[in-house]
Amino acid sequence: MSSLLDMRQVSVAYGQSRVVHDLDLSVIEGEITTLLGANGAGKTTVLRAISNMHVRVSGEIRFSGQRIDGWQTEDIVRLGIGHVPEGRGTITQLTGHRVAITACTAISRA
Repeated sequence: MSSLLDMRQVSVAYGQSRVVHDLDLSVIEGEITTLLGANGAGKTTVLRAISNMHVRVSGEIRFSGQRIDGWQTEDIVRLGIGHVPEGRGTITQLTGHRVAITACTAISRA
């Protein structure tokens, strides 16, 4: 199977503080991939880097072979990539299943 998401030599910083260093990560289409780490290890930062949310990124991020690092967040969302932070009361009344359906509906309208 082919790689759906590829991150090569990705570094992420908040201002002058570099918090992720030279990350290589591949997500293979049709497989389940998990990003594990302790609190503060950079899991959320990596997800924000993929979505281009409030971080500076160096390196390459590709989705379905197309380079997306530096794209506007809304353009990345139109590809089907989304990020909903957990535990912040963002979508408190919806089940995980309903959130997924809502996201798919939004993508089909884009």
